[in-house]
Amino acid sequence: MEIDDLEAVHEIESASFPNTSWNLESFLRELTVNQFAHYFVMEKDEEIIGYCGLWMVIDQSQITTIAISRSARGNGYGNALLRHVKEYAAAQSDILSLEVSIDNVPAMTLYEKEGFKYGGIRKDYYGPGKDAHVMWVELK
Repeated sequence: MEIDDLEAVHEIESASFPNTSWNLESFLRELTVNQFAHYFVMEKDEEIIGYCGLWMVIDQSQITTIAISRSARGNGYGNALLRHVKEYAAAQSDILSLEVSIDNVPAMTLYEKEGFKYGGIRKDYYGPGKDAHVMWVELK
């Protein structure tokens, strides 16, 4: 991901997570200040259709955000992006984790197919009454 990608990324982010979306400044800080951040975009026909953010600290990595544009969903792009991030993280990390809303069944199904296991619940992670499942996968 590059700074020029941020408008398209933010558009996907806002459509995917209307109540909890990151703002442009958050993405900009991730790209320019956070030394642990690694961000990727997925393109089709020179258009950004997805993105993923990753923090890599020592031997553990965490997906901070991941989304595919609504128009591109259901075509395997989420699987491909997640597999890429897993391979990238495996070069340095033993474990990859993420949080997912407990009512986001399509995302949980994708993560389970990619080997993620449940690790617990974060109460009110997305706001009052909006819990998240913690999921993780061993990379080595």
